Amino acid sequence: MSGTLTLPGRIPFESGPPRGFASWLGLIRAGDPRVMRRAVLAVAVGWLPLAFLTLLRGDFIRPDHANAFILDFGAQARFLITAPLLILAESLCGPRLAAIARQFVVAGLVAEAHRPAYERAVVSTQRLLDSTAAEIAAFVLAYALVVALLIGRPEAMLPAWHGALSGHIAPTPAGWWGLLVSLPMLLVLLLGWLWRIWLWTRFLWLMSRMRLHLIPSHPDHAGGLKFVGYSLESFTPLGFALGVLGAGVVANLVVHHGAPPSQFRYHALGVAAFVVVLFTTPLLVFVRRLIEEHHRGILAYGAFSVQAGQEFEHKWIEPRPAIDEQTLRLPEFAATNGLYGICTHAFAMARVPFELRSVLILAGSSLVPFAPLVLLAVPLDVLLRKAGGFFL
Repeated sequence: MSGTLTLPGRIPFESGPPRGFASWLGLIRAGDPRVMRRAVLAVAVGWLPLAFLTLLRGDFIRPDHANAFILDFGAQARFLITAPLLILAESLCGPRLAAIARQFVVAGLVAEAHRPAYERAVVSTQRLLDSTAAEIAAFVLAYALVVALLIGRPEAMLPAWHGALSGHIAPTPAGWWGLLVSLPMLLVLLLGWLWRIWLWTRFLWLMSRMRLHLIPSHPDHAGGLKFVGYSLESFTPLGFALGVLGAGVVANLVVHHGAPPSQFRYHALGVAAFVVVLFTTPLLVFVRRLIEEHHRGILAYGAFSVQAGQEFEHKWIEPRPAIDEQTLRLPEFAATNGLYGICTHAFAMARVPFELRSVLILAGSSLVPFAPLVLLAVPLDVLLRKAGGFFL
């Protein structure tokens, strides 16, 4: 492919719901996503009013700890930690996905004849990321999910600071704010990421349909596609955020309802499994192509190895010449060894374009928030006394 070709524009994977709404409010300017400012604003809108309203009503801290807002670990996980993390992840994950998308051209995997198809994939992905219809659908679905949660969640599982949210619905002021603002905002952020992941999957699928110029003997053991697998490490902030959501729910059950932390080991593993499946599934679109290239490599490089070996044996094995140190330094010995090394890469080609190391890092990011739950096996009063003794 000619090195003078102009590279297409970067796919803005940091776009998606609710970026359009934020732009309309003036929170985002062209070339200035203001990620940190929006993350702080998410806390100011989603968490701070809840703290203020519960403080006014006397629910911020209560003698019955299970009903206190500040000790509602699920609420803190959702609105104080996860919501801003989902916004901060835009600046961490989006540019890396965009760079990976461009690498198909930079690495020469897209032939010149297929450049129009690549550019159409880029343009359509950009258009869908900025889709107003997708943004509206995210808001509508978020409020529909809030209604579904109201209907399906037992009221006994809700702290009193919420008020009554089933049967005769009578939320507290903080409960109303949570229903109408905090929870929908969090859900829109989550749905926005699901939309980005879907478009990332679609883009990779479009790439897999092209006749990419893969090399079975490439040293990355993935035909030259291993760079796609590094997207998994880009998703670690999201894996951590999802782990925080799961750990917040478990923390309430352990601290306020006396459940043993060991009871939730499978819950933690389930969250990790969900995170791994969610972010590795897009990469599986290349499995069929990698299997085909592996089979092609075995045949092509196998035949090449046989020819090189026959030539080597004909010259050095069958005549049984005397071998000395000078002979072993001949270039053809090194060349034959190098040829076999190249063929070894083809024979060892993987069926998936990612490493186990990346999967473990991703899974670990979702398990980290569960680690403090071991401490929660100790009664809260004991922890508070020990903490007080440490500082006094």
